[in-house]
Amino acid sequence: MRPLECADIGGHAHATVDLIMNAARPARIVVPPPRRGLDMAAGYGWAQSTAIRAGDYLFVSGVVAIDPESGERLNGTLTSEAHRVFQNLQLVLESAGSSLARLVQVRAMIYDRIEYDALNRVYRQYVPEGPPARTVWSVRIIDAFKVQLDAIAVV
Repeated sequence: MRPLECADIGGHAHATVDLIMNAARPARIVVPPPRRGLDMAAGYGWAQSTAIRAGDYLFVSGVVAIDPESGERLNGTLTSEAHRVFQNLQLVLESAGSSLARLVQVRAMIYDRIEYDALNRVYRQYVPEGPPARTVWSVRIIDAFKVQLDAIAVV
């Protein structure tokens, strides 16, 4: 610890504040993929962890429609991909001690904004009540997937 002298703007009070160097921070823990096929770093060479736990929060990297056992791409309609994406997200969350019910934020990327309603229909099946904060973008997604989600959940 090292002391820091500080004073208010009027110069009326002086205080010594102990700054704790390297203050307690939540540990950053790489969460291993729950199934071999969900390891995007190994399977596709993507520079990402499947999930990172920091304190009471779990940060899940972009989840796409892949077979959780084989890692095979399951490109299809937005609806079919979205079901697989939510199933994969659920596997990752549960492997780290969380669940879809504990999501606090979801960011969804869809390939075409015309598919927004289709995404919402699937979304409501997996997150029916008390939905988390959410953002949806229409973007071109890597490897011709039609939907990708990343998420933050409480553990």
